[in-house]
Amino acid sequence: MSKSGKHADIQWREDGQPLSRAYDDIYFSTASGLEETRYVFLQQNALAKRWATLPENATFTIGETGFGTGLNFLAAWELWQKTAPKNAQLHFISVEKFPLHPQDLQRALALWPQLQPYSQLLIEAYPPLLAEGVHRLQFGPVKLTLIIGEASQALESLRLQQENRDRYVDAWFLDGFAPAKNPDMWTEELFTNMARLSQPGATFATFTCAGLVKRGLREAGFALRKVAGFGSKREMLCGTLEQLHDCQQHSTPWHLPSTEAQHPQSATVIGGGISGATIARALAERGVQVQIIERGPAPGSGGSGNDQGILYGKLSPKPGPNGDFNLHALMFAQRYYKQQCPQLAHFNGLLQLAQSDKERLLQEQIATSLAKHQGQNLARTASCEEASQLAGVDLPFDGLYFPDAGWLEPQKVCAALLEHRNITRYQGRAVETLTRQDDKWLLRTEGKEIETEALILCGANDIRSFAPAEALPLRPIRGQVSRVRATETSTKLKIALCGEGYITPAHEGRQSFGATFKLKETATELRESEHKENLQTLAELLPHFAEEFSSQDFNGRAALRAATPDYLPVAGPIPDWASMDNTYASLRKNRKLFIPEHSDYQAGLYVMGGLGSRGFTYAPLTAELLASWIMGGPLPVSADLAKALHPARFAIRNLGKNR
Repeated sequence: MSKSGKHADIQWREDGQPLSRAYDDIYFSTASGLEETRYVFLQQNALAKRWATLPENATFTIGETGFGTGLNFLAAWELWQKTAPKNAQLHFISVEKFPLHPQDLQRALALWPQLQPYSQLLIEAYPPLLAEGVHRLQFGPVKLTLIIGEASQALESLRLQQENRDRYVDAWFLDGFAPAKNPDMWTEELFTNMARLSQPGATFATFTCAGLVKRGLREAGFALRKVAGFGSKREMLCGTLEQLHDCQQHSTPWHLPSTEAQHPQSATVIGGGISGATIARALAERGVQVQIIERGPAPGSGGSGNDQGILYGKLSPKPGPNGDFNLHALMFAQRYYKQQCPQLAHFNGLLQLAQSDKERLLQEQIATSLAKHQGQNLARTASCEEASQLAGVDLPFDGLYFPDAGWLEPQKVCAALLEHRNITRYQGRAVETLTRQDDKWLLRTEGKEIETEALILCGANDIRSFAPAEALPLRPIRGQVSRVRATETSTKLKIALCGEGYITPAHEGRQSFGATFKLKETATELRESEHKENLQTLAELLPHFAEEFSSQDFNGRAALRAATPDYLPVAGPIPDWASMDNTYASLRKNRKLFIPEHSDYQAGLYVMGGLGSRGFTYAPLTAELLASWIMGGPLPVSADLAKALHPARFAIRNLGKNR
């Protein structure tokens, strides 16, 4: 689990305004914080005029230092709703070292009742654990990328170190506490990273005219002008980026295609499971015309086709890509399904039970970390007595309780995500061939030819059946779920349980439990032996359930998951494997060698797969990352985490090990 930042230490003044004890400074003007925001940031960046003239499907990106109470974000969102085209998108990036605790955020935003429709949505989506790193919050056409950490490092964490991919910010809100109170934020590195993330001609506005701010902005390439300040402040600064500095590479750019980002108008997705459904939806919402090809009779016919599936993440007390991704993917997924298909997301709680001493110790470490950073809204420990109360049935184990996790209806979720005006579905079709022709991909499927600018492979283990992706180390894992008629006893179960196996609450008179885990097996017929295995696993958790179920005729489903050696998904562009091997051959002798050259990539070809047994937890955030690779714009994760999920990572590791 990534390290959690400290919450802001707030002193509430007699007039109801918040003050930071750490910086002994106010969050906004005592005269009118909202009017100050509108004057300093919205008006001096000329946002109303710029937004009113945006073209179709445009994206406008704001960068901000100092999220604070979120007031600037909400004011910008309100103005966007009033002035921007309906099909345009606003992306708001903000950094914050000391985020407000949810209770303080709610209290602060109550000062602005006129923003209540927006503030309420922010409060509902605010992360339950404000861990360091990147948090992506989505509000339809408005996206908020909130980065917890020191400002210059937070902005640096978004940079892929490629000119055409890093320059997307159109306007800056330079906020935060005054330079005299918080000099550590207003550094040369901050202004440099601002400039390197800025489009040519990007604007900025800030309340301060401090000398170190003027010098830093000028040296970074911004032209400055002074205008009248707000209220009692005599002057403030605004200006434009006029001089571009070269992007500096600090590491071998193996993850970066040498060609420009495509920004395609059309895309085709092969595979209609949860991977295909989430990336198709992410692209469709960005205005791309998407075709999705599913060889089964309906969306989610493969590994995503169970009647019930649980949503959970494998948290870890240790920092690292697996723990960090699980944490952020879980929080993102909990928000995502509630927004996209709330009627199919039964998120009334989940218990992850400690069925061994090792698991109990791990959960205690996780709970200690969560409690230290006030993250109990994400998960907290529950004794076996409390766990039994929460579940509605007697349980013999302690566990971690996730109040906002639960279970989904997988196949219906896939179908719901694909209901979008920009998505066309082809079901019951297999792709026979794919070739690159005249800067496009040409697919042949049962007599029909499909032409597309971007092609995304999402078919789990079928991904490797296409030659450009056969080098990916995806491995099949068979899993069989058992499904039975709910009994009088089992209907008392109120929430999903997982441990050595899992069981869902009754739905429409039936319950699901399982699932087996058979590495490298590819058969999908139902096996009586695996029903017995699932029953035995259930008996160790709920013996009364297992006893009552044992007299029934079982049905269920067997399907194949696809996993990677490091149990992280793959999401990104697919390289030209031979070019990668040649370009970075020197890594065989020195894996830490800096090689500035770019390898060739297979233009317009992407992959999303390897989600393993947590597909519904991983898919939403993974799809958002892949959409950023395809369309450009801010990443929903740090650049380091994007590289940890990159399809080329295995080839680079093999070169470093001289394989």
